[in-house]
Amino acid sequence: MPDIAICSIELGQEDAITQLYDTYGYGDSAHAFKTMYIWAQDMSMSLYQTSGMYTAKMEEDGDNTWMFPVGNDAEKCAFIEEMLSKGDLRFRYMTKWDTFFLQQYFPGKFKADPAPDDSEYIYDRNTIENLPGGSFSRKRDYVRQLIRDHDMETKYLSADIIDDVRQIATAWARSKENHTDVLDKCANEIILTEYDALNISGIVLYMDDAPCAAVLGYRLNDNTVDCCTQKTDCYLHGLQYYMRQEFSRMQPEEVEFFNWEEDLGIEGLRTAKQYMHPHSMIDMYTGKQI
Repeated sequence: MPDIAICSIELGQEDAITQLYDTYGYGDSAHAFKTMYIWAQDMSMSLYQTSGMYTAKMEEDGDNTWMFPVGNDAEKCAFIEEMLSKGDLRFRYMTKWDTFFLQQYFPGKFKADPAPDDSEYIYDRNTIENLPGGSFSRKRDYVRQLIRDHDMETKYLSADIIDDVRQIATAWARSKENHTDVLDKCANEIILTEYDALNISGIVLYMDDAPCAAVLGYRLNDNTVDCCTQKTDCYLHGLQYYMRQEFSRMQPEEVEFFNWEEDLGIEGLRTAKQYMHPHSMIDMYTGKQI
């Protein structure tokens, strides 16, 4: 197998990648084309694709670091064999099923370590919209107080209010300047510039006539929406829960779950996501050549 040719991730590749993802993927957002496209610049990713497999090289993580490939077993094995020959092979965004694949086809050649920072949170629609049970009673009170104390309006994402989302994102970034790991350099602008081509939809909240929060996402599969950006311009009790409720309520009835992606290992973000009692997790692992 000659040295493989990698290329930038472009919109024209979406159909082919999505067909492979739908056939061979495990439902995570990391391997979905739109997530890869949105984050390609910030994460220095480039694409390797064959007729039956794809993966992304992650330049900043090492010369031989890749997302775990998605595709048929034969082409995945051929790719992994070639990369093993180069040495110091490392895989990120491995699901538990990917670890089983390595155990079956490459026994003793990899060490797989849990990567909780990369693991994805899945929430069910009922929890998002209704905050049911005693554990959510205070959160319901926060939402009620928010609605009582402020004039709240929800608008669907459109070209007319894109600049309002940018305004929210700027304020959000300013509040996170001590948490550089959570800041995106290009991803948010790609979402806003190309939301129509990427079929991204969402809501923008206005509090007392001023834009204050936005949640945007895309359909990951038939019953799941990936929440690719969520930003507020301030911290206010109830606002985070209310914006998720409004985002969920705009979805068609067949949507049952929301993938709120990973927590990046940021303690406050992890705590907030755990407080929402995820329905399940997509656990991720990092594989390293032994």
